[in-house]
Amino acid sequence: MFFKKITILFLLIIISCTHNYEPVITSIVADPNPAQVNELVSLVCNAKDDDTSSSMKDEELTYEWIAASGLINVGQSFENATWVAPSEPGFYSITCKVVDNYNGTDIETISIEVQ
Repeated sequence: MFFKKITILFLLIIISCTHNYEPVITSIVADPNPAQVNELVSLVCNAKDDDTSSSMKDEELTYEWIAASGLINVGQSFENATWVAPSEPGFYSITCKVVDNYNGTDIETISIEVQ
């Protein structure tokens, strides 16, 4: 019974010392912006995860691109995508969602003008 209490206490200490830092999107870049109708726009979502001081430092980030209009194509590295601008001029929003292995999440949106 004594060893069981020590083991449980040890596990609680390890778990409480582990902290997951959520990823942070530092920028989303669209090139060109503004774009012409039906033009191909290159997108880059720059994100970082400051888990270097914890045991979670080797976690991977996953990227999800969302556009209500136009067509998104994700590149070989998921932080890169291309967007085919719609055939109607206007302002359009593209969103990038970044998630780490422990469900830490950041979401940012960029506005692109289509002329």
